[in-house]
Amino acid sequence: MSSPGATQPRYGNLVAAIATVAACDIAMGLTLQLLPLLMEAGGHPAWIIGANTAMGPIGILLAGPLLPRLIGNIGSRRIVYFVAIILIVALLAMKLAPSIWWWFPLRLIFGIAAGTLFTVSEAWVLTFSSDGNRGRIMGLYTSVLAVTFSVGPLIIPWTGIDGWTPWLIAIVCILVALLPLAFVKVSDDAFKQEKHGSFFRFVRRAPLLLFAVCAATLFDNVFISFFTIFGLRNGVDLDVASRILGFGIIGNVVLFYPMGWLADHWSRRGVVILTACSTIVLSLSLIWLINTPFIWITVVLLSASAFGVYVVALTTMGDTFKGPDVVAGSAAFAAMWGVGGLIGPPIAGIAIDTFGINAMPVTLASFYVILLIGLIRNRGHLVRQPVHG
Repeated sequence: MSSPGATQPRYGNLVAAIATVAACDIAMGLTLQLLPLLMEAGGHPAWIIGANTAMGPIGILLAGPLLPRLIGNIGSRRIVYFVAIILIVALLAMKLAPSIWWWFPLRLIFGIAAGTLFTVSEAWVLTFSSDGNRGRIMGLYTSVLAVTFSVGPLIIPWTGIDGWTPWLIAIVCILVALLPLAFVKVSDDAFKQEKHGSFFRFVRRAPLLLFAVCAATLFDNVFISFFTIFGLRNGVDLDVASRILGFGIIGNVVLFYPMGWLADHWSRRGVVILTACSTIVLSLSLIWLINTPFIWITVVLLSASAFGVYVVALTTMGDTFKGPDVVAGSAAFAAMWGVGGLIGPPIAGIAIDTFGINAMPVTLASFYVILLIGLIRNRGHLVRQPVHG
């Protein structure tokens, strides 16, 4: 039906989008560990470290409502180049800053730029995948997110935190990942209509879809923040608990593509319900399995189930929304990562302080119980009404 020349730009855009998000993820993962370690080495209290870390999610939240119109007016490719320059300048400025107080506005700017890259890359992936393979593409995309985010922290033990090496590696990763954009034509025709997609209109239209994303981001932030502490308080050695967490984060990557395949060939709704129920059961099982050999495979399956909801949420957005509304949805999805980073750890921390460490897995399960209740009330639909393209 279409010529090879017509299909090539679609795959080129997919490559460019995945490269873009890989750059963002490596830089985010690297700075997420590097900056707290530098502040800790400088003798700064934990509340300052936490407040500085919150600047990134706040930046992502601030960028969300502005991005649909900005991308529609300027173009996604130009935006990517612009925010890449901002990311590089922010990294250089943080390294050269005379005081860590400069890191607060710089981290806010970094969060805005990173959120923009997430938004554009997701919009590209959703737009240039088809209804028949979108679940599998989203599974691959989510796998890349997981792998590249894990790469950032793995750089620190090799480079250390002193000197320019970790900063330069982050900058080089951004530059290398932008190379595909120099050779691939990125068309913004799909994003140009008489009316640009509205961020807040999307929020009103798909609150449950956004909560599905929020559940995954809440899980991610709480699980990474507190699993090691959960293990320690249950008698697991620190190095063992850390290895279990790392094994779970990396090991679940192989399951995202099969989940996308299942969503393509079986049912989007069915995969959401299955993964949400699995997340609830597996979260609660941590209480009884933490000191058994089964904890290793449980953590892998738990992480995969929790993010299976995110894979299907992305797929559903691509099925339902088109054109500028995809940009608005991607911006809203990115904002949910900001929400998860801001409120997830405090919610879990309060629950743990009040009820004890076993409140951590209960908190994880509660996010998905709320999602299932929402699905029941919405008759199994993540979006209230289908949007006809």
